[in-house]
Amino acid sequence: MSCPDGVSFCTGDPADQEDPNEHLHHGPFTAMGTHRPYAGRHRDGIMAFHVSQVNDEAPGLGFVAGDWPTLSLGEVDELISDMSMHLAKLRAARTQVAGLMSGQTIETAATAGRTWTYDDRYGTRHTVTCPSWCTVDHTDDMDGTRHPADVHHQMYGTVAHAEYTEGYEDRKSWQLLCAHLAVSPDSTASPAYRVPHVLVEVAADTYTGPMDPDQLAEFIETVAGQLEELRAMHPRLAAAGAEWAVQPHTTANAEAA
Repeated sequence: MSCPDGVSFCTGDPADQEDPNEHLHHGPFTAMGTHRPYAGRHRDGIMAFHVSQVNDEAPGLGFVAGDWPTLSLGEVDELISDMSMHLAKLRAARTQVAGLMSGQTIETAATAGRTWTYDDRYGTRHTVTCPSWCTVDHTDDMDGTRHPADVHHQMYGTVAHAEYTEGYEDRKSWQLLCAHLAVSPDSTASPAYRVPHVLVEVAADTYTGPMDPDQLAEFIETVAGQLEELRAMHPRLAAAGAEWAVQPHTTANAEAA
């Protein structure tokens, strides 16, 4: 079915169009846990949402709360695992709504960007059209020395820094967990580089492999788990510091040792 009003995300359910004075537009539902055994006890999963709009009003996200099922301990672990993927889908839906409110549909957002030409190292001329998200200048790609495999499109995520070092050397500020959206259409390294993917610079000059959406969601879940470990360590550190402060200590001369 398609929406008679031409709303891009609408599933076109005839029941939503019955009132001539109020046309409802709904996208498909996204729910958590639909592939889990407990979903059968709770219809189609939990924490469901969809893009929703009434007539020409601003679109938003509609949530279906309902009663959550009683989960076993194992199902709670599954739920925690599912939350990472569901959060990624919720963020994607938020981006979709933001595009709709700015008058930019998902189809428009995917429209190709700049088109340019370059001669490779063999003298062959290539015409390249950048994806809409590419922020690479490409000036260096036009110097006549490039192999087609060297040409890539990329968008850098927000840069974060942390101080760390090897051994007992002076600490320096390095990039940490910086993500890059990229594609190298003529890559000879791996087919995974020839489609849009994300690389994460985990630490300085240390990268993950190219990740597709499912792999990125799994990586996010791993990082989120480690973040919870860090949060759990914080009160332990505070307690250890308080305990240490009230105990007598004999400090050895480190230089003499």
